[in-house]
Amino acid sequence: MPNMIQKTSVSRQVADHILDLIERGELKQGDRLPGEREFAEQLGISRVPLREAISALALMGIVEKRHGEGNYIAESNLQVLGQILRTNTALDRSLVDDLFETRGMVEGTSARLAARNAVSEDISAILEAIELMEAAVPAYIAGDKLLAEMLELDDLFHLRVAAASHNRFYIQFVNIMHAAGTDMGLYEKAYGRHPEKYYESLEYHKSLAEAIEARDEILAQDIMMRHIESIRIGTVSAENEN
Repeated sequence: MPNMIQKTSVSRQVADHILDLIERGELKQGDRLPGEREFAEQLGISRVPLREAISALALMGIVEKRHGEGNYIAESNLQVLGQILRTNTALDRSLVDDLFETRGMVEGTSARLAARNAVSEDISAILEAIELMEAAVPAYIAGDKLLAEMLELDDLFHLRVAAASHNRFYIQFVNIMHAAGTDMGLYEKAYGRHPEKYYESLEYHKSLAEAIEARDEILAQDIMMRHIESIRIGTVSAENEN
């Protein structure tokens, strides 16, 4: 393992350095990373950017944090996840538009596959997620439910649509992108300042469920992509209110 990287490195460079070690086979699935102090000394950096890099890699499913044991290279498709990290890193807020563009493409395709592959149990799970969110929105607007709870319910719907695609890669990709967006605080601004936007999301969710149930692949993809674009617009608008 190389002893030093430049002291001017930032968290993203540290993350890329770890990914390079993985791609070269110097770090393999199940390998334990050096302890924080030791690793920081090897790289010639402070612990702060190292912690940020490890957290981002854990967010993307590449590193697994084990309480009391340390950090390990996760058992996952590391090359694919590594490319996702490089193009949509949680460490670089300038890539917000890239994140939403990728979400639209990935979730649009997962919705199309859901319309093709969903079984009755998948449909029931999607409709249940809608019912849970529908019941929670008035409580959230009234101040009786936390934003974190709403974000979890929203994620639940999107993950169940991905699950209905019956493609494990899409399930993982959707989970990664939602986690990245949450970590960047994107949805907190949009839905925190304008809680009524959840009614708009609900309408998209209902329409999407109908398209999936009707086996309309093109419509399902279109609705999902329009939904993601509406979230992007709401997020940008909320950030411009600063």
